[in-house]
Amino acid sequence: MRFNMLQLLKSLRSRSRGKEITDADIMNWANRKVKSTGRSTQIESFKDKSLSTGLFFLELLSAVEPRVVNWNLVTKGESDEEKRLNATYIISVARKLGCSIFLLPEDIMEVNQKMILTLTASIMYWCLQHAAEEGEVALSPANGNGSTYTSDTSPAPSISGEDERSSLCGEISSLTMDDAASDITVSSSQCENEDTEIATAESHA
Repeated sequence: MRFNMLQLLKSLRSRSRGKEITDADIMNWANRKVKSTGRSTQIESFKDKSLSTGLFFLELLSAVEPRVVNWNLVTKGESDEEKRLNATYIISVARKLGCSIFLLPEDIMEVNQKMILTLTASIMYWCLQHAAEEGEVALSPANGNGSTYTSDTSPAPSISGEDERSSLCGEISSLTMDDAASDITVSSSQCENEDTEIATAESHA
């Protein structure tokens, strides 16, 4: 389990371009995420006893993926049973998103600092990874949502097609004119030959 935790934190550092991620960085990120949704819940450390209710993590999960939390299933987290229900639901929702989960409901209820840190880091890593994947999709030529990549390249075939059609029309027009000129030249030559033959016949007469 410790190896998995270390791998997760290593992956998290790679997502932050090699910057050393501290516990404070992870906590501040989580607080900012929750605050960005207009909620006022904040934590002071990963030992914060208020974490036992599970409400902060449910708000965090809702912040990174709106509508993923069914608030009808969330309790106030006042009794041990309510805390257990919330903790179990947190793990279920996080796994549904694809987060790497190494903790048990008891770890949330008892505010196990290391496991709480790992849970938060896992949600943070998923959020960063998800954002990166969305960016890649936006740059995909198969995407028709007017992305930067599409807008830069998609007009090219259309413009090229117009140019080819215009060029082709121009070539056809040019060939037609050349043929017409050729016909005129031939007709003129034929007239000259006929005049010569008439003049020769008259001189013999």
